[in-house]
Amino acid sequence: MKAFPSLAAWFCLASAALALDQNGNQQSDVWEMIFGVSTLAADDDTDGDGWTNAAESAAGTSPLDPASRPRLQIAPAVPGSLVVSWLGLPGKKYSLLTRADLSLGVWEPATAEVIGTGAAVERGFSLNGATRGFFQLGIGDQDSDGDGINDWEEGAIGFDPTRARTERSALTDTVRVPAGLSAANAITVSTYDDTISERWPDPGLFVVRRSGGLHPLAVNIALGGSATPGLDFSGAPAGSVVNFEPGQREVFVEVTPLADSDDAEATETITLTVLAGTGYTVGAPSGASVSLLNETNASGPSAKAAARFLIQAAFGPDQDSEADADSIPENVEEVMTLGFDAWIDQQFARPVGTLTPFVQWAAAQPGSAQIYNDTKQDAWWGRAMGLRKLRPDAATEQDPDPLRQRVAFALSQIFVISDRMEALGVNRLGMTNYYDRLVAGAFGNYRDLLFDVATHPCMGLYLSHLGNAKANPGANTFPDENFAREIMQLFSIGLWMLNSDGTQQLDGQGQPIPTYSNANITEFARVFTGLSHWNSAFNGYSDDFTQPMIGWDAFHDLGPKTLLLGATTPARPASSGSTGTATFADVNAAIDNLFQHPNVGPFLARLLIQRLVTSNPSPAYIGRVAAQFADNGAGVRGEMPAVVKAILLDEEARDPERRNDVTFGKLREPFLKCVNFARAFNASSPSGWYYLDAFTLDHVQEPLKSPSVFNFFLPNYTPPGALAQAGLVAPEFQIINASSGVTAPNYFWNSIDGGLHRWGVGTAAYATRLNLTPELLLTAPNYTGNNTPPGPALDPDVLLRRLDLVLTGGTLTPRNFQIIREAMLRIPPGSTSWAMRRVKLGIYLIVTSPEFAVQR
Repeated sequence: MKAFPSLAAWFCLASAALALDQNGNQQSDVWEMIFGVSTLAADDDTDGDGWTNAAESAAGTSPLDPASRPRLQIAPAVPGSLVVSWLGLPGKKYSLLTRADLSLGVWEPATAEVIGTGAAVERGFSLNGATRGFFQLGIGDQDSDGDGINDWEEGAIGFDPTRARTERSALTDTVRVPAGLSAANAITVSTYDDTISERWPDPGLFVVRRSGGLHPLAVNIALGGSATPGLDFSGAPAGSVVNFEPGQREVFVEVTPLADSDDAEATETITLTVLAGTGYTVGAPSGASVSLLNETNASGPSAKAAARFLIQAAFGPDQDSEADADSIPENVEEVMTLGFDAWIDQQFARPVGTLTPFVQWAAAQPGSAQIYNDTKQDAWWGRAMGLRKLRPDAATEQDPDPLRQRVAFALSQIFVISDRMEALGVNRLGMTNYYDRLVAGAFGNYRDLLFDVATHPCMGLYLSHLGNAKANPGANTFPDENFAREIMQLFSIGLWMLNSDGTQQLDGQGQPIPTYSNANITEFARVFTGLSHWNSAFNGYSDDFTQPMIGWDAFHDLGPKTLLLGATTPARPASSGSTGTATFADVNAAIDNLFQHPNVGPFLARLLIQRLVTSNPSPAYIGRVAAQFADNGAGVRGEMPAVVKAILLDEEARDPERRNDVTFGKLREPFLKCVNFARAFNASSPSGWYYLDAFTLDHVQEPLKSPSVFNFFLPNYTPPGALAQAGLVAPEFQIINASSGVTAPNYFWNSIDGGLHRWGVGTAAYATRLNLTPELLLTAPNYTGNNTPPGPALDPDVLLRRLDLVLTGGTLTPRNFQIIREAMLRIPPGSTSWAMRRVKLGIYLIVTSPEFAVQR
């Protein structure tokens, strides 16, 4: 050889000593199974490619295909260098060696050892003036988990090479793999998604299962039913066979509904039946059916569409009534019956569910009532869970208003006050009264809401404009500017001038244009002087934070002021008797100035869309919602019902195809996951009320407990990595940290059968627990809850379909469905607790799944 580019490639194949070789023929049993060979002689070269069968076994290549063989390639690169490459099969270990002369010296490592991944491996080398040299590739195996089955073998049959017990099986891989190589196959069929609707593109999903063997396997099937392929549905396999890859236990067969013009047709069926074949027996059940529901342009939404809507618009689906013959939750059925638009209108018409009555009732109870926790949180939970009374001793009931409560919670993260300020923390009645202003304002006018927030004493205390006096240059005192800044930055217009679609306006140099300056802050601070408690001297003490602040003209800056966009206020005379006429004339002028600012619509639209639907709404989505803010269709600006309806009914919110868009959706707020969790299982206490708090300790979030006026997370926050590189924001990730990443899942595990209280509860009547009776009966139909071992065991499929709908809106992937199901089945019947343990594990694995974490 005269130059490196013309060198031959030399190979030294490591022995297959690590391979499973039960028949002692120097060839891997798994390799023999993969390629369907078991009688080849080790020293023969069956495919005539120059490599013995034993060598091909060690390399993981096919003994029946001359193109599949160990191969090292050398190619010239830039002048003076070359590239050596080979295909690195997953799990195989490669060592590249080199030497300058075959008759002199020794082989030396050319690179560090390489573990194959299935991709080509390339290594570049400089010639350094050499005209002669050789390469040698060693191919060997490793057993990372020490179970006697090498990494390549485990990967080839879908096992985990890093665990001696793949998927935490009760049996080691050392036992499972040899047994599976000789075991017979039994085939059954079931469904993961057994109901589909014409205009909801979620496919029905058959699952063909096998138990026993690990070999590649072809299974004969037949599709039937009253639905017509190609007309009513698509996606059925082209032939009448489904194929199992080596080690594969489940094969999924999807059938996707197709809409048609026959609005009167009845529910149709699609069936899949396993037929007899070679290499397997047919077990029970041998057939399964998917129902295809007729859905017209005028009919109500499907169950999955309604469940998804309730995750956005409320607190998620409820538990289905035990008296109901189907498995669809009652509030999901309500949306299906009314439709989205009518359901929203019904919510607008329902009475306001305020929190104050419960807090007032709790404050009046004697010490013997043992109400020791945060009663404003108790009141919040009562509204979110839909109690029909506002306080335990109420004489009347009213319909729950989950949409209003959900919007109010979103508003509480815009108009932030927090009980982390000690003076507010001890004033539960005042803070609840403030929250009730948000509850009322959720379906009111934004101008009124902005005014109510600005004049509430809790906000006045939190952002320090309560008792804010006009400047006294002689004493070197000036108005506090805190609220003046935040009412602009956080509550109305934001930092930068916006177009109507929320995009930033740019100046002639391409730079964003600020909405206000320090001078504007100073002017607005002058506006918000002279406000204080209604029942004390100016800036005096009061324990009543339930009444709006009043104006004290003697402490108000009466001079003219310059507002935004050229607006001004005149000099004003103090009112007679200091009734605050001048103070509120300025305050109203400032509120009007902000309310009429063109930024408010797109600014508010984006914040509310982020809280309800998606973290990264398109400019068009923001623009459509902002247009409803500007004019509700009747010439009225700032009407919140029009804004809320525009957000929830927008094409981006309702389009089911958005679920497949990786840029759409949002990480669920940690606290709202807890509420969905509670509602999905109709959590309740013997008292009928919810004495729940301290969620911030495990989930870093709870109403009215933000760490600052900037909320729990910033609307523009993005975690480093792929999201940041894609220019996407993900606000909720800001409070997911090393601590909450552990404490939140631990909370769910402990609360499934132990109650929703973080520390338990001292009074049994207040213990809030999930109702798991329906789920337990889907696991063991004669479950009684006593010490008798329940049975017989039912297949988890029906239970998991229910959990999938109420917790993820029906978005659980088939692979995760399989993982959770198989994990549940590892808990054998027989003990008195097996049914509860299965249910608990199933719920836990779903509430800690990606599908539950992300709202799509």
